[in-house]
Amino acid sequence: MTRSLAAWILGLDLELILLLVYLVVLWVGGWVLERLARAHFDRAARLAHAGFAYDAELDRYECPQGELLTLHTYDDRDKLAMYQAPARSCNECVLKTFCTPHDEGRRVYRSLSEFHETDLGGFHRRLSLVILGVSVVFAAGGLAAWRTRPGGGLLAIATGVAVVLFWRDLRDAPAAVPTGS
Repeated sequence: MTRSLAAWILGLDLELILLLVYLVVLWVGGWVLERLARAHFDRAARLAHAGFAYDAELDRYECPQGELLTLHTYDDRDKLAMYQAPARSCNECVLKTFCTPHDEGRRVYRSLSEFHETDLGGFHRRLSLVILGVSVVFAAGGLAAWRTRPGGGLLAIATGVAVVLFWRDLRDAPAAVPTGS
């Protein structure tokens, strides 16, 4: 059986093998791209208020020196809350040069959005959908070209996988992806 499988693989066109490899690269690349963007978003959110403790019950932050940063502004459109410490206490603080470059007091921003609700998340969702859409087109084109030749069954499977991945990604997309306006 191993010998017949090897003979079957050797009988496939190089172009077919390259197309199948390209489809796998597209599928994995789209998935990796979106996961890396989400990881970057989560890391940036963690680093934005590193060293500051958030009290959800009182909706405020506390700096390492014990100063309280209270809610200063709330941007409903961008779903962003800005907390600020009193300028006087920050300007007198021994950590000022490491903490804040300006004299208005330290500011901490807290995103109230989930990743997919942000412009970054929407961009990467659309990019992932485009990549999966391209894989559907390439798989369907390959199926049309190789349907009667050896390996046509592989392209039928690859086309099915591409359609299912595209449909699942589209189905899981948020209802309203931001347009960045």
